[in-house]
Amino acid sequence: MGNAPPGGATAVARTDSEAEGLFGQIMMDPTIEDPYSGYREIRHRAPALLTSNGTLVLTTHAECDAALRHRALGKGNEIQTFRLRPIPEDDLRELMDRLERSMSFANPPDHSRLRRVVSSAFTHRHIESLRPAVTERVDALLDGLLAEPGADFMAGFARPLPLGVVGDLLGIPEEDRGGFGVQVAAQAAMVEPSADADTLARAITAESELAAYFTALLARKRERPADDLLSRLASPRSAETLDEAEMVSTALLLLGAGIETTGHLLGNTLHTLLRHPGELARLRRDPALIPGAVEEVLRFDSPVQFDARTVLEPVTVAGADLEPGQTVTLLLGSANYDPGRFPDPETFDVTRTDNPHLSFAAGIHFCLGAGLARLEVAVFLRRLLERTRSVELADEPQRRPSFGLRGLERMPVILRP
Repeated sequence: MGNAPPGGATAVARTDSEAEGLFGQIMMDPTIEDPYSGYREIRHRAPALLTSNGTLVLTTHAECDAALRHRALGKGNEIQTFRLRPIPEDDLRELMDRLERSMSFANPPDHSRLRRVVSSAFTHRHIESLRPAVTERVDALLDGLLAEPGADFMAGFARPLPLGVVGDLLGIPEEDRGGFGVQVAAQAAMVEPSADADTLARAITAESELAAYFTALLARKRERPADDLLSRLASPRSAETLDEAEMVSTALLLLGAGIETTGHLLGNTLHTLLRHPGELARLRRDPALIPGAVEEVLRFDSPVQFDARTVLEPVTVAGADLEPGQTVTLLLGSANYDPGRFPDPETFDVTRTDNPHLSFAAGIHFCLGAGLARLEVAVFLRRLLERTRSVELADEPQRRPSFGLRGLERMPVILRP
């Protein structure tokens, strides 16, 4: 077998029926409020759990971090293993053809080629250049919440902000954006382990409609290019590197990841701070703590709770000899609470400094849009604290029935200027 992943990982794979049952319960219960106590029990019983179907489940920070970086663990059929079994074969083949053209499901050298084409839009310098536009959108949305006490933060802020920011970045015409939020939310069911056949069918329909839209929009960008990412994708220079299907898949990825995950991160940020009023008060006293607070929310209640890899070549991970095609599941939410890496991990602390959370993954698939998501949340927090003297819940938040993307469906709030 190949070498074990580097990085000081020490967990030894074992079977454990109780831990496996708890893992299945967490993955398949979309209404679970607190998965973190379950993670703690799995880490205690079997930090590297070998399930009865041959899946290796990793729960510690060291093991997850090492696996995310290992060349023998890449992208393959893991999405089918967890999420797409009920889909008819023809629909599944069409969907997988598109997904496999996306950098999220590609391995080197294709992954490197796809990422390189769009990476210039996500450099630190370019992200910082977006700050004024992001701030303008944040203020406009806060105006709406301030004018309507009890308004839903998710509908009035958390969803429209990333839709506007990503729409601007890609160059999606403002008049076309109306239904995108609904379609992207439907499409997100593809990462939901508990989704039934009807939900997955709606996800496929939404994904297909968005693909058709981007195919047409890319054609328009070729005729009338502008200063946006889709125009650069559609340019002759990019066409030498990407084919049409890869351009469409890249657009779909950036849209979905930029809207859904960032929207839930915004909701989780405010929800977490409202549950920890002492930490919110610290931010009011010292706004310089905001960047660290963003990182702590990402660790404490990340929208992305798990990731998966497919074994590409024989390898030994946590003492388990794995063969090509097997799936390795990484419980990132558990890794972010690993007491072996984070002192007092169940305490939310905006002053935490040593915070190498895995919420944006690691290795070659580290989230390309991490900088943009951080910017949106940081600008939101700064303007919220500058423009309000208090923020409170108007009613109990409703959690989104999802584990694949952890977040809120609704959160009525009262903002007092």
